[in-house]
Amino acid sequence: MTATRHQIQNPMWGFITRYIFWVLLLYVLVYFDAFSPLHVFNTLHTDISIYLTGLWIDAFDIPIEMSQATLIYTHGMQLKILDECNGVAGFLFFLAAIFAYPARKKVKITWIVVGYFIVMIANAIRIDWILYHTIYHPENFTFIHEVVGRYTMALIPLILFYLYTDKIEQ
Repeated sequence: MTATRHQIQNPMWGFITRYIFWVLLLYVLVYFDAFSPLHVFNTLHTDISIYLTGLWIDAFDIPIEMSQATLIYTHGMQLKILDECNGVAGFLFFLAAIFAYPARKKVKITWIVVGYFIVMIANAIRIDWILYHTIYHPENFTFIHEVVGRYTMALIPLILFYLYTDKIEQ
């Protein structure tokens, strides 16, 4: 089967190719602790997530002890905030989509900055929600963390990218 001229010139294939390139490049640059030159960005966000969680615990007098990155519940459960919990993965997917989609640089920069703050704030809320819910329902942690938390952090960048493509003028 040969590709038709329309299939070759379809701009969606160009976007998909650029998107895959950007996802791979950004993950290599940021996400892998052993060899990523910008891994400090990932570590910084883990530290920010830990700090914000500590603020949440103190501000609302939540009955959880925090020792560095470990949350210790009165019912004995312990949770650790890892690099994978910091929201950077969702932001990198959003960033790759912005880089891959044709638009003016000023528009891209605006959406990158706004998207960054939205994803990071949403992630802080996600961590706090998991933290609070686990106080009363520790048996539901896996569902809340693995299903609700992860899918929420996948959906937010997707919604942001939809809004971006819907609102911009190329």
